[in-house]
Amino acid sequence: MQKLSKPFAAISYIFAAALLAVYFGTEFVPSFFLSTAGRLVLLCVSCGFLWLGGFFLTKRSGNNRPMKINLRIFLALYLLLFATLTLFDPLWGRNGGFVIWNRELFEMYVQNSLNLVPFKTVLQYFYRGTINQFVVNIVGNLVCLMPLGILLPLNFEKQRKTGIFLMTCVLIVSAVEILQFATLSGSCDIDDFILNVGGAFLIYLFTKNKKAFGFLKQIFLLE
Repeated sequence: MQKLSKPFAAISYIFAAALLAVYFGTEFVPSFFLSTAGRLVLLCVSCGFLWLGGFFLTKRSGNNRPMKINLRIFLALYLLLFATLTLFDPLWGRNGGFVIWNRELFEMYVQNSLNLVPFKTVLQYFYRGTINQFVVNIVGNLVCLMPLGILLPLNFEKQRKTGIFLMTCVLIVSAVEILQFATLSGSCDIDDFILNVGGAFLIYLFTKNKKAFGFLKQIFLLE
């Protein structure tokens, strides 16, 4: 088995690279089209092949460096996915292009797309929105940053400290919200900020449990 680990790893990485090439093609080449769900599946499968490649190399060498590199790649791919979905994905009404602001455009945006009142949007969807709107806008915003609660602590020792982790999440979400404002890509909403950071923090609290974090480290061969 150990003799076959290297070719198995190579095959896994080739499959991962091919799937990532297709993913980036569907994301940035207008002539390619794949639904958001389809692209998510494609990205997850490619990450699965990356994990397999790291697994075979780690078993062959007894060194978990390949898996550590994979974890950095997973984090980079996730951040890219988060940015593209929130800024460029047309299925979510994103355009990703910077605009030339004027007073009329600014006033229209503030009136229709800017919310600085905590839980105003959440309550609107809860009381007056459809189930689909509630799931997409509320549950979606709560879930979308949850992977950071796993990826940041696994990648960086300092991210296991609560204050540093929260500050990192706040900076990431703030940057995206500012870019959404600058590009008119969706709304700039304090509730999105609260749900994004809150979702990541919920998963982070799970990783604070020693058994849970130990299980994650076993999955990624870090122990």
